[in-house]
This record gives sequence, structure tokens and C-alpha cells, in this order.
Amino acid sequence: MKKILLLAIVMVVQAMILLCYNAYAGKSDKEAERIQQVQVVFQEVVDLWYEQKFDELYTRFAYKQSGKISKEKFINRMMTEKKRLACCWQKIQDVKVKLSSSSQATVYAKFGFENQSDDVVYVAAEVPLYLKDDNWKIKAQDILSAAPDLAKHKLKKKK
Repeated sequence: MKKILLLAIVMVVQAMILLCYNAYAGKSDKEAERIQQVQVVFQEVVDLWYEQKFDELYTRFAYKQSGKISKEKFINRMMTEKKRLACCWQKIQDVKVKLSSSSQATVYAKFGFENQSDDVVYVAAEVPLYLKDDNWKIKAQDILSAAPDLAKHKLKKKK
């Protein structure tokens, strides 16, 4: 009788361990899938930026309706920049994704920018992405603040 009871306890413990492992593995799989989705969207955004397809890039933004920058202003600002994303492997490096919640992720990366003399300057940036209507989106301001020549990085004129 004691052997049967001991065997039953061992089987219950094993079943609990297996259930916990499966629940954790399922969560890890979902997390890995979300991270993969964020990486793909981030790469698409960077490619659109590099290819200067700013009109299409603007469609990837979250909160356009209440946004502070119009499509025309965004395209104009991006077209007049002195620095462009570098080519190929220099475009982005050291990409890491952290899920903050089920609807927000942050991408940590180094952006490579070419200036007018073709030198590459690297800028480390944290770019949040937001899950909106089952699509990962980015805010216009987060793209604008990642580029080193934008207003955030210019010196303010003294009055």
C-alpha cells in the first residue's frame, strides 16, 4: 500500500512538473514569436528608411491621427537630412529586442549614418514599437529622434 501511495505521489509530481514545463515552453514560444515579429517589422522600417520610401514608412506609424507631425512635414524633414542610413551591414548593428508588455517592445540598436563625406557615424538608439490592430507600429518621433541631424541633436540658437 505504501509503495502504491509513493508511486502515486511521484506520478503526480512528475505530471505537475511536465505541466509547468509545457506552460513555460508555450509562453517562451509565444515570446520568441513576438520577438521575431518585432525584429521583422523593425527591419522593414529600417529598409524603408534606407530606401527613402518615406511615404510608405509613414504608414507604419502608430497614432497618426493625433500625431504632431503631418505626412508632408515628416517626408520633408527626412528628405532634407544631411545624413542617410549607411548601406548594408553598416545600416544597423547589435539589434536586441525586449518585450515590455504584450503590446509594447523596445528595440535597442546602433544605426549607421553616412554623412556628406561618406564617413559612417554610429548612433545607439532605443526604439519602442507598439502592437496596434495586430500590427507592430512605431511612432514618428522615435524615428526622427534616432537620426543625429534632426532638431533634437542641433544646437539651439541663443536669443
